[in-house]
Amino acid sequence: MIRIAAPAKINFFLEITGRCPDGYHTLSIVFQTISLGDELVFEPAQDLSLTCSDSTLPTDERNLVMKAALRLRQALEESQGAKIHLEKKVPMGAGLGGGSSDAAAVLKTLPVLWGRRISASALKTIAVELGADVPFFLKGGLCEASGIGEKLTPLPSLPETWLVVAYPGFGVATKEAYARVRLPFPNPRALDISRLTTDLFNRFEDLVFPVHPELPRLKQKLLQAGASAALMSGSGSAVFGLASSKAHGEQILTQVQKTYNQAWLVHTL
Repeated sequence: MIRIAAPAKINFFLEITGRCPDGYHTLSIVFQTISLGDELVFEPAQDLSLTCSDSTLPTDERNLVMKAALRLRQALEESQGAKIHLEKKVPMGAGLGGGSSDAAAVLKTLPVLWGRRISASALKTIAVELGADVPFFLKGGLCEASGIGEKLTPLPSLPETWLVVAYPGFGVATKEAYARVRLPFPNPRALDISRLTTDLFNRFEDLVFPVHPELPRLKQKLLQAGASAALMSGSGSAVFGLASSKAHGEQILTQVQKTYNQAWLVHTL
């Protein structure tokens, strides 16, 4: 049996830079893995099967975990299966990359379970097919990304940074958020790595906040509670605030949880 953590992510920076002929958008983005995450358990089996702690989630090919497992088994021409259990802790539609991280965990773990070797480039090819965030989760840490998110440049790790991540109780569909994109933007932003944690930016705030007014309220709540900066992650709906220490983060969390019961104190990985 193999038990593995699948960490969520936040974005310190996200600008939409263009649109590809296939409909995907190109991005300038900075990913960071955090200590909030799902957990997956793998056991040898003849067939591929998935169970999940969240009964509202599908356990067939509609779930990215099963999609990743089936695609990997096909690529390896593997006859063995696996019994996979997903302990879901990262909310859906939160912009925290839970499903993508779960898929990457499958791609990294099943070859070990099966006693097979697969090259990093072959794994990345499958990851890109599964979704734009999946290649990042094969690496983790702090990464700058371009293209649709698949061209990754690892960045030097930050000192351990504490954050409060809050979920407003509803998700935002990525497709819905991208449907609001109108290029070019009048004031495109360029990434400044030296100001990564002080000059946070996410283009999706301009697109999503007007439709979901609860999200700017959540951001304001984090700032009022003492966060030095706050930002929506990905295309939403989770918002995070930066704390100066673990103790400071606990103070922010106490304030935020008075209004939003799904909030966590986490640190960068």
